[in-house]
Amino acid sequence: MSDLSVSGVALRGVSASVPKNRVDNAQLESLDPKSKKDIIETVGIRYRHVAPDGVTAADLCQAAATELLENLEWNAEDIGLLVFVTQTPDHIVPGTATQLQYKLGLPTHALSLDINQGCAGYVYGMSVIAGMMKTFQIRKALLLVGDTITKMVSKQDNSIWPIFADAGSASAFELDESAEEMTFRLGSIGADFEAIHVPHGGFRFPSTKESLESKSLSEGIVRNACQLAMNGQAVFTFGLSKVASTIKGLMETQNIQPDQLDFLVLHQANQFLNDAIGRKTGFGKEKTPSSLHDFGNTSCATIPLTMVTQMAAQLQSNKQRLLLSGFGVGLSWGNVLLTTNKVVCPELIFV
Repeated sequence: MSDLSVSGVALRGVSASVPKNRVDNAQLESLDPKSKKDIIETVGIRYRHVAPDGVTAADLCQAAATELLENLEWNAEDIGLLVFVTQTPDHIVPGTATQLQYKLGLPTHALSLDINQGCAGYVYGMSVIAGMMKTFQIRKALLLVGDTITKMVSKQDNSIWPIFADAGSASAFELDESAEEMTFRLGSIGADFEAIHVPHGGFRFPSTKESLESKSLSEGIVRNACQLAMNGQAVFTFGLSKVASTIKGLMETQNIQPDQLDFLVLHQANQFLNDAIGRKTGFGKEKTPSSLHDFGNTSCATIPLTMVTQMAAQLQSNKQRLLLSGFGVGLSWGNVLLTTNKVVCPELIFV
């Protein structure tokens, strides 16, 4: 497996936003006491922020981007590239990136594109934006990553409704020849795509009257074919085996030991799983920050959300050597080694 390296691109800032509406899993009437304990203590999720009707991933990312540009004192007219990563766009057609280009006041010559990615989306988006910046000599760029994933989850599905939440983020990048290399290791196992998917509603299986009918699949699991389905055991096995090995492989090829890194920032899916990945890759809990308790699984936004809410002081004060690892829907993984230097991190925004 080959690694992909990009030099001369610096991460200048990261911001994040969540809906004001907060759900407490301890108060969910659909969960029995044992299930509540498992979700809160084992999976690690107590609170989640859920977007109301009318608030989309684009709205959350726009708020994060506006705040970040203001804190960086960047002129929107100087942005030459915008990449929007989401699975919950405003429209099927057109893509949402061009609308965000307009709403944020970016110039019409700015390249604007959408990427349909989930849990590995932040790292995938970073690889695309860094590669395009270096190739086309684009001086400044914005990576917007977010999902309102709760809008495709059945509230009657106790296997996944208490897990997912909504968030958006914005990351600013700038060409800087003194910036250290970012090294990526990306991949996917497309044969296992059904481990996390929405069966109907696309053009392979368009939605029908029948596919919109909710069905009881087992006790506590009621959903229709246009809502998200997940094989939790398959995802757990994937994370513990494949993801852990790709993290170790990246460190080995780059001759880096865990004690040389400040943080391993993992996709926030399950605290038990993340603790296990940390142990398998040689990282203790002090180096694997978690935002699960307060924010749940926010799909592609979990890594930047964790950076903003758990690591802002360190990121803003000095250099940090990081390994970011996103994994899940696809099934895909995205790992990156990078060094940051005094990154701007505005406080979390509530929309």
